[in-house]
Amino acid sequence: MNQTLHLYNPQQAHVVLADLWPLIKATLTAGKRLQLTVKPEKRSKAQNRRYWGQGVLAQVAEQAAVGGKLYSAETWHECFKRQFIGVEELPNGEVIGKSSTELTTAEFCDFCTAVEAYAAQELGVRFVDLERNA
Repeated sequence: MNQTLHLYNPQQAHVVLADLWPLIKATLTAGKRLQLTVKPEKRSKAQNRRYWGQGVLAQVAEQAAVGGKLYSAETWHECFKRQFIGVEELPNGEVIGKSSTELTTAEFCDFCTAVEAYAAQELGVRFVDLERNA
């Protein structure tokens, strides 16, 4: 048995765990072992679309000129990862931005908020219709 459950609130978690207890107890009583993994959910597909689609990065790439030059969404993403998530050192001593793919939904929300605030305040980006782009 391999099962993934998504829990959204304490009440739901309580019901699910109460429903699972008889199965867990029976399995363990029968001398079998179980592995239970609990981890925060990774960023959502909707968050990813809002950030990548025609949302945050596309609008930054279209509007933010540094030294008169525009940069691609991918370049801005690398810049923002380094600035707001951190860096990872490569074997040759160079650094790259840490991946955003492992961020939880809450962490990715904080990341996007930081990116949007920076882009608006420091780069003069005016975001339009981000919710429609989600």
